[in-house]
Amino acid sequence: MTEIEFEPIAEEVVSEEDRLAYIKPTGSAEAHRLGLIPPGIELPPGGKIYVLHAADGSVIGITDNYDTAYGAAVQNQFTPVSLH
Repeated sequence: MTEIEFEPIAEEVVSEEDRLAYIKPTGSAEAHRLGLIPPGIELPPGGKIYVLHAADGSVIGITDNYDTAYGAAVQNQFTPVSLH
């Protein structure tokens, strides 16, 4: 689960604030609440996934590794910001 695909953003001018990608470590309960993992699937105890959120709060990607989330954000011209 280390691949992240982003939807292309329109070529129109986008502010720097709109190009932020917030990286948030997320446990099983919140991942289920957000609909990111199917019912009946649980993360290992203490396990986390890393969710990339756009500036408007929408989910733009998920992965099981912080470094992959960070790299995907940079590769897609987002400025990554860590949330705790």
